[in-house]
Amino acid sequence: MTVLSEACQFSRQNLYQTYLHCDVKKLERQDELKREINHILDEHSGWSGIKVWQELQARGFKVGRDKFYKLVNADQLTKNSQRKAWRRSHPRLKPRRNLIANRRFSRVFEVLFSDYTEILTAEGKLQLLLQEDLVSRYITAYRISNSCSAAPVVEALQESLALKASLRLRYPTIFHTDCGSEFVNHAVGELAAKYNLLLSNTGKHRCFENPFMESLNRTLKYSLGLRVKFATKEEAGIYIESAIRKYNHEHRHSRLGKRIPYSVLIGYTGKNHGSPGGNRASCPPPGRRARSYSKSLIVKVNKIGLDK
Repeated sequence: MTVLSEACQFSRQNLYQTYLHCDVKKLERQDELKREINHILDEHSGWSGIKVWQELQARGFKVGRDKFYKLVNADQLTKNSQRKAWRRSHPRLKPRRNLIANRRFSRVFEVLFSDYTEILTAEGKLQLLLQEDLVSRYITAYRISNSCSAAPVVEALQESLALKASLRLRYPTIFHTDCGSEFVNHAVGELAAKYNLLLSNTGKHRCFENPFMESLNRTLKYSLGLRVKFATKEEAGIYIESAIRKYNHEHRHSRLGKRIPYSVLIGYTGKNHGSPGGNRASCPPPGRRARSYSKSLIVKVNKIGLDK
């Protein structure tokens, strides 16, 4: 038996359990359970494990819950077991280092910021994802969802990159966010590799490293009317769209020399050596502080809680 186990690359105990003392009826019962579980999942796609187990009980299959989950997880029969297997094979990514600290930027789409903010309604909370260009302060894309997840981030990022392509800008873009799992994940990483994006993240519990998004959230809520509690989610969506349109096309930004973000974005060309459009005699170019960390803004975030 020792020679046979070595030839089969089994331990002797495993050889005995698998072949010599194997319970054929037990294996047949397991195969029957698998067939019935697959039949239930074909009828009710997307059911959780506990619902499938209860349905098995109702159909006369008496199986313990622990044994049922051991069988389901081993063969990845339910979506939840498939997600668990995917997470085991794809461990959570670590945040990237901060690429914009102590640097200055003068070209549009050199840095994209992104963050979620909460919108209150009588039907429940909404999560508003915003993506903003650093130099022009233009909101390049937004998404409204019920939870903070990676899918809206990927969709909005694709929309922002399509806008960048329409402006024929070919230099790399830094995508700067906090270190939440909705931003630090494999989906965003694959998109970054595809479009030559440089990923940058803030440190843990360091919201002041993303001050421009906190400032944008405050402007939308306090100046453009998104701080109130809306009656319905549909009404909130209408007001959000209106507020973002006003911000992009009507709001005169103090950091841009009282210019409109859209006009700064569209007026930019690579021929003017990185200075967004405007008459230099009438007003200064978009503030130098707009391209690097603003110390006063960092103090504001800490002092009055812009991130709240």
